[in-house]
Amino acid sequence: MTNFYIKITYKTLFILCLSFMLHSERSWAQRTHAVLEFKDGTQLTGLGKLRGACKIKFRNDENTKAVLYSFEDIKSATIYKGAVKTKYVYLYIAGKKVFRVLEEMEIGAVSLYRTVAHGNHVGMGFGGPGGMGSGGFGPGGFGPGTSFTIENYYVRKEDQDFAHHLGSTHFFSKNFRLAASNYFSDCTALVEKIENKKFRKRDIIAIVEFYNTNCAKK
Repeated sequence: MTNFYIKITYKTLFILCLSFMLHSERSWAQRTHAVLEFKDGTQLTGLGKLRGACKIKFRNDENTKAVLYSFEDIKSATIYKGAVKTKYVYLYIAGKKVFRVLEEMEIGAVSLYRTVAHGNHVGMGFGGPGGMGSGGFGPGGFGPGTSFTIENYYVRKEDQDFAHHLGSTHFFSKNFRLAASNYFSDCTALVEKIENKKFRKRDIIAIVEFYNTNCAKK
């Protein structure tokens, strides 16, 4: 009887692994078309996925072995998911003294970039009968918590090789109004809109577009 269950288990695991491998191959082929542009001017076209903080896993096609490339050697990586195209660059962050892989959002006299991080909060309320809310500590035990997304925004002027961290959607991020007013101080009209709260952190794309349209040197 024991051998029978072991055989069943091995068979099930084999089927699950095979299914996962086939699904992975389909995912590579259907959703991760990528173009890598290296600092030496060469270019590769194939399939790619971001891996870790500063690497990309790349293969020429679904039949070739994947290679892990570092962004230290890459000028840009463009990844296509269906009709959506996302370009990533590797820039030095002023003040932070680090390099980061940034998603390109707007290009111009001032360019805008971001990083996106996803996670989950641990439930902190009291759950169960007589509790307050759901999940967390208390008679009801631990809850699943809530998911969150944090976006960090970076800006770079076209004559610079580095980017500045401008703000974050995180609650405890630095004063965005002050940081943005200082960075765009050469554009009085824009600073006034930021100071008067006509432009807020959520309008970061509009802020950059306003600067590039109205204040950039022609």
